[in-house]
Amino acid sequence: MTRYRILPLTGVALLLAGCTSHHDVFYPDNHPWRVTHIGQETDYELLDAVLFDSGSADISHRAYSVIADIAVEARNRPGPVIVEGYTDTVGSAESNLELSRMRAQHVADLLVHEGIPPRRISIHGFGETHLAVPTGDQIDERRNRRVVIRILPPG
Repeated sequence: MTRYRILPLTGVALLLAGCTSHHDVFYPDNHPWRVTHIGQETDYELLDAVLFDSGSADISHRAYSVIADIAVEARNRPGPVIVEGYTDTVGSAESNLELSRMRAQHVADLLVHEGIPPRRISIHGFGETHLAVPTGDQIDERRNRRVVIRILPPG
């Protein structure tokens, strides 16, 4: 399995800090992702099509076409691509951190398969932090098992 460089959280924060001039969120018609625009950055939060089973980094069969669609957009924009993985709160924080990295890596591998050069891709696992749906510990919440693909402007 190919490994990509992992962008430190502070690096992500610095990259995002300069891209806050415009914030727009929408759900494209018939697409299983939420798109957020922040300046020239575009974030795709993969929703129902790519939800992971609890404890798994395997994606649904439908997710392959979703990721292929996002790869088309990424190929048309030359900036860095960041893939972030997340989990729910089932299991230990340590195992969830590793699982979130595995999820991000799996999606990054699919982006490479779709023609995105590996040098453009960074992965980051957030584990059970930054929950989409706040829950207590050991709660199986499928919406927290997700991946976000960020396409940043060049430079």
